[in-house]
Amino acid sequence: MTVSDLALRLDGERWMTRHIDAQERPTPAQIGQLAYHFYDTRGRQDGHDVEDWLLAEDELTRRYWLVEDNIESA
Repeated sequence: MTVSDLALRLDGERWMTRHIDAQERPTPAQIGQLAYHFYDTRGRQDGHDVEDWLLAEDELTRRYWLVEDNIESA
């Protein structure tokens, strides 16, 4: 993971806090929105579409499971 990947990941966390209801399983539309946000944040550089999608999917899925774990342990 590079420094720019880490910056995108942290920026994605802030974006998700504003735009995603963390109690729902991520939809393809939500993944696409976050992937586009990564693309836009990177300066709209082409060639990272799959990387952006996978990073967005990973971030949203991780957030979903963190919320699920907290609900089950409560």
